Amino acid sequence: MSFVFVIIVIAMQPFVSEGMEQNLGETHVSSSCTIFTATIGDTVYFGNNEDYKLNNAYRWYIPAQNVSTTYFGDKEIYGAVFFGFDNNNYTEVDGWEQGGMNEYGLCYDANGLPDINLDLNPSASYPYTPNALAQVLWDCKDVEDVIAWFQNHKWEGYLGGQFHYADSSGNAVVVGVNSTGQWIFTEIESTFLVSTNFNVANTSHGYYPCSRYDTATQMLGEISTEENLNVSQCANILYAVHQEGMYATKYSNICDPVNLEFYFNSGDEFSISEKFNLTDKLAETESYEQESSFLGVTGIHGGDVLVITEKIDIQFETPTSSTSETTGITLLISVLGMSLSVLVYDIIRRRKK
Repeated sequence: MSFVFVIIVIAMQPFVSEGMEQNLGETHVSSSCTIFTATIGDTVYFGNNEDYKLNNAYRWYIPAQNVSTTYFGDKEIYGAVFFGFDNNNYTEVDGWEQGGMNEYGLCYDANGLPDINLDLNPSASYPYTPNALAQVLWDCKDVEDVIAWFQNHKWEGYLGGQFHYADSSGNAVVVGVNSTGQWIFTEIESTFLVSTNFNVANTSHGYYPCSRYDTATQMLGEISTEENLNVSQCANILYAVHQEGMYATKYSNICDPVNLEFYFNSGDEFSISEKFNLTDKLAETESYEQESSFLGVTGIHGGDVLVITEKIDIQFETPTSSTSETTGITLLISVLGMSLSVLVYDIIRRRKK
């Protein structure tokens, strides 16, 4: 059996409310974050890429457990894996959840957009939580739950992004903000849903048109059978829209929410490929560390939270040059000891910052 694993979609923690904003240049936002959900029959994949100037990336696993929260008191949360950056001495980003998947197969990541004010219902049942994106995975099992979660929580200030969610049934939604500051939910209507750096519900908000959106949409539209919807095909799509340069694609992931598996690609020329099973990872009780807090929660009555922290072996030197065009690229990648395959692209545009 032979297949290629190369992933490219571009995700970043969006600006959420006061105190959570990041000092990202508008140029970076306009050329980052391609996310897709693809589903045919019983097969579902969620593809995402992380383009950023930081190199120290991590996976954090947190099992289902009782925790103490600032706004909701003691509660039980669902187990999940989160992806992000840490130990870069960049407090606006380090330690934040950039994306992830929970034990029910609910996946998410986010696209960066220009800031837009929120004018949400102040009578919503629950207050805004500073770690809202982690909280959604801890509270929700599927897209229906996600939509209800956003409708029932107060949010503050402004938003500089949109959130893309998918579940194990193949349902998917992009949660954005309309021109009057209200939530708007764009659900999947065909076999795929793509989001980049323009508001999918209002193309005047953001950076439209987008060549990465066009490329991903075209390639996903060419997949017509369940047999052809696989990790290799998803990887090809993501590779076709990847970034290089100052804000290069530092890691990429494809989630399989049906089987609770995810595939990771990282390193220069995406030379490191890994496959993980979330259920197995969450069962590694001997690997858990006790943390005083994690993404805004603590253990019951101030006790420790159980977490597994894994560093992503990026081995990536951030280039400083500006732009280049590469023709006839051949990429050899091995996935978990499986045989090598070769991807050849006639022309791949590599955008460097």
